[in-house]
Amino acid sequence: MTTRIALLLLLALATPALAAEPAKGPLPKIDAPEPAAEAAPAGEVDEAYAAFQRGLYLTAFGLATPRAAAGDPAAQTLIAEIYANGYGVARDLEKAASWYTLAAERGDTQAQFALALMKLDGSGTPRDEKGAADLFEKAAASGHIAAAYNLGLVYVEGKARRADYVRAAELFRQAADAGNIEAQYALGTLYAEGAGVPRDEGQAAVWIGKAALGGLVAAEVEYGIILFKGRGIEKNDAAAAAWFQRAAQSGNAIAQNRLARLHAHGMGVPLDPVEAGKWHLLARGQGLSDAWLDGFMATMSEKDRAEALARSQAWPGEPGKTGAAGGFSGTAGMSGMSGMDGMSGMGGMAGEAKPAGEGADGAKAPDAPAAEKPAEDKPAVPATGDAGGKD
Repeated sequence: MTTRIALLLLLALATPALAAEPAKGPLPKIDAPEPAAEAAPAGEVDEAYAAFQRGLYLTAFGLATPRAAAGDPAAQTLIAEIYANGYGVARDLEKAASWYTLAAERGDTQAQFALALMKLDGSGTPRDEKGAADLFEKAAASGHIAAAYNLGLVYVEGKARRADYVRAAELFRQAADAGNIEAQYALGTLYAEGAGVPRDEGQAAVWIGKAALGGLVAAEVEYGIILFKGRGIEKNDAAAAAWFQRAAQSGNAIAQNRLARLHAHGMGVPLDPVEAGKWHLLARGQGLSDAWLDGFMATMSEKDRAEALARSQAWPGEPGKTGAAGGFSGTAGMSGMSGMDGMSGMGGMAGEAKPAGEGADGAKAPDAPAAEKPAEDKPAVPATGDAGGKD
């Protein structure tokens, strides 16, 4: 079981490298949040940080330099961030690592976290997984949520720290309670597998449902599977289909495949061979083959097959976009780094959770049964051509 959990959490997706260019949104989707307001020292207005916020990077650099030279860790972190992202200066990861190191030694949690990510990746500094774990530990102890999540992954992986699922669950819960959607997904996965916590399908549904509501695409897929199979929650094919639809529209191949099967059977959605064919072709275009659906399309009329092909070619989504980042991540420094996926493809760490009921794009998420009231443990028997996937 432990091998399976580790694979689910760490190996389904590769560890992301530090972005060569500034990211464009919250990072598990390889986006990055706006510079965190808490990066500026409390009290009087920080002119250097204010300039950074306005995009006046060279001005911010000039204002922060004397403070950094005098040992101000916040200013040192700001300079490191500018170098790390090439904001107004040539991108230089070695200089970024040097400034992050100075700030981290002075207790700056953002610098500790950012430097930990660089050490994991070997960017600008020698690869050092134990050193990264030590820095995650320090930052997590000071309340850095993404660091707590990443440290949980360290304990799952069992390299830089001895594998300890109990400790991992504690750290995931700390981050999950703070709204980190990747941690919510990770905690739900541990409950589903009974690793580090008692096996509890109801709690698995609760936490994975929270991550799905937060907009994590992998969680949307997994929650759809949970609803379809009735694992720890009342079986609801229509709600499952709505979550698959949402994830499929984000380009997730697994969701596209599940949605195709539902349309082929008329389960939770209208029976629609053309839509089934469309979603199957989109999933197959990403490398997810399905012999059953190939056979299903072979029974369709030539006209319907042509229509399915036309719809797949006209589909406005972005094939390959899963909405989940892998490996270690979170909000580093002021621009952010993060990611993570779960049981149907799980990987790294989290960004900011969206308000309940909203997805990654701010749209209202599909309605779902209350996850707080799990049903009796009576998994539904899958129909022929199981649309919910395999365990």
